[in-house]
Amino acid sequence: MQGQHNGPGRPYRVGLIHVVAKGDPVIDTQDIVDFKRGMEAIGYRENVDVVYQELYGNRDQDLIQAHAEALVAWPADVIVSFLTNANIALKKATRDVKIPVVCWATNHIEAGLAESYRRPGMNFTGFSYIPYNNWAKVRLLKMAVPGLTRIGHLYNPTYSPAPAVMREFADAARAMGCEMPIYETLRTEDFESSVLAMKRDGCQAVLVGPHALFNMNGEVLGRLFLDARLPAVGNQMSITRAGGLATISPGKKKGWPMMAQVVDQILHGADPAQIPIDRSMRGPTTLNLNNARRLGLQLPASLIDEADVLIE
Repeated sequence: MQGQHNGPGRPYRVGLIHVVAKGDPVIDTQDIVDFKRGMEAIGYRENVDVVYQELYGNRDQDLIQAHAEALVAWPADVIVSFLTNANIALKKATRDVKIPVVCWATNHIEAGLAESYRRPGMNFTGFSYIPYNNWAKVRLLKMAVPGLTRIGHLYNPTYSPAPAVMREFADAARAMGCEMPIYETLRTEDFESSVLAMKRDGCQAVLVGPHALFNMNGEVLGRLFLDARLPAVGNQMSITRAGGLATISPGKKKGWPMMAQVVDQILHGADPAQIPIDRSMRGPTTLNLNNARRLGLQLPASLIDEADVLIE
């Protein structure tokens, strides 16, 4: 019962693992604070009812793996994982010791963290995109760009969720009557040539795939898309601020406080293999109306009304 935490004769141990440095300028580590506030809201007092080991990976996969192993050795009662590369490390670290993990993932099934969303069947549960989140990005472009038939996909396959996202984009584009050529882009030096190739090939808009390379260089990419008059949509707010058209983000702001409820269930004996992965939390849509005007777009009023945040 929430507020009554008669644990194992000591405070519960909850491991928190993020892949970037605390206060990273691109990826918001406020998620950890939001989760801890969620725990406090249901009665878990830090250092009384629960102790946290809070670890940051500084974008170093070896360090992230070492952190995952340390949390298993502690041992944590539950581990909360805040991004994909931490999930990968924890999947390896908990292969023999099945410590429950509550995590965010783009696609738990594709990542090998769950057998299904309704019944994960493993030691991982948590939350993910709402169904058809990536289809919503294609739909937004289809509404925004008159006569849209060709969308370039900026793609870096070295991030493990990227191939599955690419396939979803392709399915959505096909269903909405669009071609989607792929522009594999592995280095910052390739940004300009990829954008120029899209323009040369007749692309009328861009879907930006998930990758830290794109997140961290959003200002450069945004300017390139704007100069090429290519409306761009993705997850990356840095691109939308600089020159992109829109961002449809994961629902993490609501998600992490709610995951405190899932951790509470596990600490009170629930099996993570039986806790459905939550896909109900719609993320915010941000439209940059300034960039829309600079791109020569007249957005439908219905699309503007759908947006959660407008940049004017």
